[in-house]
Order: sequence, then C-alpha cells, then structure tokens
Amino acid sequence: MSDVQNEQPFQISPEQSKLLESALRIKIMHTLAEEPLTSKQVAEKLGKTPGNIHYHIVKLYEGGLLDLVRTEASGGIIQKFYRSKATWFRSENFSGYQFRPEDKVEHFVTRLTLSSAELKAFQQEMMKFISSWESRVTEGDEYGIDVVIGRLQSNENCIEPEVIP
Repeated sequence: MSDVQNEQPFQISPEQSKLLESALRIKIMHTLAEEPLTSKQVAEKLGKTPGNIHYHIVKLYEGGLLDLVRTEASGGIIQKFYRSKATWFRSENFSGYQFRPEDKVEHFVTRLTLSSAELKAFQQEMMKFISSWESRVTEGDEYGIDVVIGRLQSNENCIEPEVIP
C-alpha cells in the first residue's frame, strides 16, 4: 500500500488534472496504489463492470498517471497489471470549487497555532483521512472537498484584549 504520510504530491499537467475530475478515477488510483492489478481485478474490488473500469484505466494510462508493471498470458488472454504513479497530485490547474449556494453542504473555518513540525503532522493526518475516504467503495452523489491551509498575517494571530477603564 502506498504510504500516504510520506508521499509528496505528484506534479501533473492541466490535461492530467482533467483526467482526475472523477471520484471513480480517484478510487481507481487508490486501488492501484495498493498493488498492481488488472482492470478486472479493480472492477471486482470496486463493484463495477470490467468494461467501465477498463475504459477509465486506459484513459489514466494514456494520460501518464498509471504505469504498466507487467503482462501475463493466461488462457490465451494477455493480462495487463497497472500501478498508480501517485494518489496525491499538484497542478496549477487546481483552483478550488465554486459551489452554488444550494449545493453547499458544509463550510468549516478555524484557526490553529502550529509549529513547522505540527503543520507537517497536521497535513499528513489530513491526507491520510481524505485518502481513507477516497479509497472506500461508496455509493451516491459526488461531492467536492476543498481544503485550504494558509498562514495568517501576524496581526491576525493576536487579538488585543479590550482594556476596561
């Protein structure tokens, strides 16, 4: 299984980021991070049809997001085993989601004080948490998650206490 905690985001092009605009393709990337598998094996793990999964795997492979690890002949059929290059990506094309008000489910905002080491630990925990949900076999509507971590200006970090005369 890929070690999400130590994984650096994989730099991708705008064309590659378009290939990842699907929760199913993200699940495929996670499934193929665990071990090299065929399209049929991925379909079984995700509860999808082999033809559907094969289509997506070919697109991801052609887009340079999967490696062909090996091929095996089995009963006159050539089986292709693929592996994900990554499960975390960085692209200049990622700009966040613009949700319509009626589509917003939740918006969380908070502030934390973190040392450099604590920030890194927080980021790793967030990546691990999000990965655990990205890789699950789930049903229903597709949702976008947009998490932004940014350093606040120092004058925003401290609220001056009100002095009562």
